[in-house]
Amino acid sequence: MIVEVPGYRLAEPLGAGATGVVYDANRLADGQRVAVKVVHPELVDPQYRERLRREARAAAAVVHPGVVRVQEVGGDGNNAWLVMDRLSGPDLQRRLADDGPLEPVEAAELLASVADAVHAMHEAGVIHRDLKPANIILNEGRPLVGDFGVARQLVSLESSTGFDLTGGSSDWLRSDAPAGPPLGAMAGTVAYMAPEQWRGDPVAAAADVYALGGTLFSLLTGLLPYDRKTLPELAYAVAILPAPQPSQYGVPLAFDAVVARAMAKDPKERYATAADFAAALRAVGSVSAPPRTALNRRWLIAVAALVLVAGGAGAVVAQGKGAATEELTVCAEDATVRDAPRSRTVVATVYQGDHLTPIAPRDGDSWVHVRLRDGSTGWALTDFVRHEC
Repeated sequence: MIVEVPGYRLAEPLGAGATGVVYDANRLADGQRVAVKVVHPELVDPQYRERLRREARAAAAVVHPGVVRVQEVGGDGNNAWLVMDRLSGPDLQRRLADDGPLEPVEAAELLASVADAVHAMHEAGVIHRDLKPANIILNEGRPLVGDFGVARQLVSLESSTGFDLTGGSSDWLRSDAPAGPPLGAMAGTVAYMAPEQWRGDPVAAAADVYALGGTLFSLLTGLLPYDRKTLPELAYAVAILPAPQPSQYGVPLAFDAVVARAMAKDPKERYATAADFAAALRAVGSVSAPPRTALNRRWLIAVAALVLVAGGAGAVVAQGKGAATEELTVCAEDATVRDAPRSRTVVATVYQGDHLTPIAPRDGDSWVHVRLRDGSTGWALTDFVRHEC
């Protein structure tokens, strides 16, 4: 990574991602404070630089109060950089981490403004491709879409993770395959990617609409749209599972339909434009709900843990009294039962249509403790064994 950009003095990094590092900087000509994003050199080739310049010019032609302005784009050799307005406010990911989820009305108003800005960029022929809370900056309380990059080509999953998604085998999607690489910090980038981006299909405005839907879910709940620990688990959820429902976390029911349509698997079933998404948000934004106390994330996790323990204890007591327990059905073609959550040790293989008895408590939302017909026990992924297939 270079640390020199002609005409600018770079200071400390403001953040880093899959495609580059953003620095606080001063322009030498007039002393103006700006933000400079330096793209990772290994991602840059002549075609990339030309595409970056072309789309930067298109983005710069759009004057919208909700878009971080790109002042300049440059590069030489294997280097490329973008010069953008320097903002002082936190991004929404930081806001969520510090203060927890937003009130529904606030989330609707804020993200509708973001969708308006995204629509303006779409009208100029520029697709963001990486919308997420971390790329929405609060500047004096007003949200601005940043890191259009500008509409850069996302780093492929293969180069980001070293995990082969195109080797001609689907074993990585099977429940008995190795867990694959942990998501870690990469979750912030891939968690909001539309199914067609995972497949490597051409990306259109509908991919940004999908990301807006995932961002809405996160703003309402403080959680990722699909909270998984490994790339295969996340890929399966994005490709197969229905959109997450904010109402499961105390959010007004009307928001479920907005998230579901925005995050539809088929791009043609999503909102036709980001402006349509904004209109839908404004329509449900007036839905009243009891105000939720602004709890920080640690407190929310603590409360959830207490509820989980209490619920698990209650279930054990109920089972001890002979209460009926609804069985789980294996929904996948086949699935494995492990000796512990996230373990690689398989104790049994079960097949589509088999029935398992759940044992409380569950290990979060990803794994469930089950008893097999022969009396043996183990842990299964909730994606593969459910009450209804």
